[in-house]
Amino acid sequence: MTSIDQFGVLDDFKWNRDNKLQDFKEKNIIYGWNYSGKTTLSRLFSSLKNKKLHEDFNSAKFKLKTTDSDEFDYTLIDSFPYNIAVFNQEYIQSKLNWNSKTELGHPIAFDVGENVETRKTIQDLEDSVAKIEKRAEPIKSVIALYDEYEKNHFTTVSKQIRLTVFDNTERFDKGSFKTVLKDLDEDQVENKILEDDDAEELKKISNSKNDFDIHDEIKYESNFHNLKVRTENLLKQEPPKDRIIEILDENKELRDWTERGLDFDENKEECAFCGNNVSEERIKLLQEYFSNASQTLRQEIEDLKLLINQEISNLDLIAIPNSKNDFTESVREEIAEKLKVFPGLKKNYKSCLKKLIAELNRKEDGNIFNALKIEDFQCDDANFSEWFIEMNKDISRHNNLVNNFDETRKDARNRLITHLVADFIHSEKFFEKEKSAQKAERRLNAHKKYIDKQNLLIQEKRDSLKTITKGKDQLNKFIQKFLNRKDIAIQVTSEDKFMLYRGDKPAINLSEGEKTAIAFSYFLVDYESMGLEMMCKTIIFIDDPISSLDTNHIAQVYSLINSFFFRKNIDQQNPDKVINCFLQFFISTHNFEFFSFLKDSANLKKRKKVRNEQGVTSQIPNCGFYQMQKLDSSKSILKTLPNELKNYKSEYIYLFKLIYEYRVKIDAGEDTYDILMPNAIRRFLEIYTLMKIPNEPDSVENRIEELVDDITQFKLLNHFSHFTSFEKTTRHDELLMVLPDATQELFDLLKLDEKHYSSLKKAIKAA
Repeated sequence: MTSIDQFGVLDDFKWNRDNKLQDFKEKNIIYGWNYSGKTTLSRLFSSLKNKKLHEDFNSAKFKLKTTDSDEFDYTLIDSFPYNIAVFNQEYIQSKLNWNSKTELGHPIAFDVGENVETRKTIQDLEDSVAKIEKRAEPIKSVIALYDEYEKNHFTTVSKQIRLTVFDNTERFDKGSFKTVLKDLDEDQVENKILEDDDAEELKKISNSKNDFDIHDEIKYESNFHNLKVRTENLLKQEPPKDRIIEILDENKELRDWTERGLDFDENKEECAFCGNNVSEERIKLLQEYFSNASQTLRQEIEDLKLLINQEISNLDLIAIPNSKNDFTESVREEIAEKLKVFPGLKKNYKSCLKKLIAELNRKEDGNIFNALKIEDFQCDDANFSEWFIEMNKDISRHNNLVNNFDETRKDARNRLITHLVADFIHSEKFFEKEKSAQKAERRLNAHKKYIDKQNLLIQEKRDSLKTITKGKDQLNKFIQKFLNRKDIAIQVTSEDKFMLYRGDKPAINLSEGEKTAIAFSYFLVDYESMGLEMMCKTIIFIDDPISSLDTNHIAQVYSLINSFFFRKNIDQQNPDKVINCFLQFFISTHNFEFFSFLKDSANLKKRKKVRNEQGVTSQIPNCGFYQMQKLDSSKSILKTLPNELKNYKSEYIYLFKLIYEYRVKIDAGEDTYDILMPNAIRRFLEIYTLMKIPNEPDSVENRIEELVDDITQFKLLNHFSHFTSFEKTTRHDELLMVLPDATQELFDLLKLDEKHYSSLKKAIKAA
């Protein structure tokens, strides 16, 4: 922070004006009495968070510098690059509403977070919806009358159309009628009304039926050309005559018999047929004969004949239509002619295939070693294949005609329906009635659109209420830690509000401490909802989180802050490593005991490791200590925390030091700083008397009376004890004028216990 002007008590403030104010660190603790300016400083952080100047300080000016040496001033506030979270009294006022009550014995049911403003917004939206709904009632009556007319008349005419067009076999209802009506222009209605004869013809077509079926195309593809080519290739082959037994080459039956005989073991030594010995030489000769090239050719011939015979068999499997009468008249004659010629084409094709088999037999029987040319023969296989192509064309035409028949009937029905609808709306003067209803509908739709939009906003707001109340368990966890009590918890009402329970009973009243606990707990839930990654990128400012809390709870608040913002078990590689859940941390307090906890915190005091240009690592302080101090009734400064405050473990000793040194300066005739003394005396009296008379906790004045014999000797101290805040004392200049006498009375009071007084003086000298 470089400078601050016209920001409440922070006016004409220059950073490090006396070269003693250190820059802010990663962690920063600010101590100051009430009304010293801590909350004002938090509002400056709120301005950075909201990226606009606080509404109470519109004329404020400031400059600040980041670690990257980027300078920002109040004119660039909308571009401040860091995320900021602030907890202060303004946060509490904006995030919590304590004023609502339920009917359960009047316990307090309260809202937190955005629910405070959301609840009011919901009520405003609901009021506006109720007004519009009231305006819409007369319009609804007009529309209802038209709807009744439409319902009765449209239903009747739809039934008549269903009987006329579909003979009651297909669906046509009011919805169907309205669909047709939608496509009719008012200016074209009369043109859609047909002459009676035309309408009658369309009626006949609409009620006609189609008795023809769709036929599949005939799947067949001739393989004749391929078979013929393969036959020609086998006929041309001339296998080498390396092992020839002429009698076997010339007699196929004998050759087959001999080949099968070789497989019988009985023939290995003597012929099973004639009983003669079969020499090994003969057996070897026969085996070589049947394994040579000619035998391979014969096998290929046999395989090809099997394929040709399969082609012949496939011809008988072709599914040909049974009768021309299965087809529409437009193709019936063509179909009849094709069915007539098909048997002849099929017969001719079979004959061609058989001729191929005959040629293969001719090659096999006596010509296995001779190249042959296939004999010329006429085969009309092209016409046979063409027959299927043309037949399928006729079938396709038939199918298209059947489908077109349905389209024709559909077209006739559509024209007839349009005629009947047009005739009805013309005679009923329908469009005049419709225009009147449409005008009312438009008005109602405008209202409905507005209502829907408002209801959507209402639902979104209600959903957001539920979103916040879903954090109940986490909120309870923090509240119980904050107050160090397990018997206190919040529950969610049916209206998505929070209700505080003490044990099993709802709280009738909330103490200021409980309100503080709830507020700060919600702040932690709200902060944690950012997610760890964003938390570690956020600058956080916490202003006096222990306000209105007694001493018993201060340690709990410190523990909660310590565990929340400094976490272990996040770095999986190093579970014991403490992770700071913030980018930069600021916390202010007026409570010396809480301040002592903070300044002794190992996490806050932890030093930062740095490495210089020579690579030497050292540790430097990473926590800044500051004091917010009042200069006069309208101005405060931020300064480096005095060593006395750093070193003292007790606020009581520190306060005594301030008052003692003030008294020494008075006695020496030196200039004194009076503005802090009224509050210092008041706070010192409170601690001292409570320590001496602990059974009288509520009144400093009563405790003073018990300590002295004659209260009239301590009139000024008694007067100071009535003031409970710094702000009140600064309004009475006469009190400042009698401060020397008041301090003298205080020392007179302390001297009543000389041993205690002496120990106090020794304590401040030792520090």
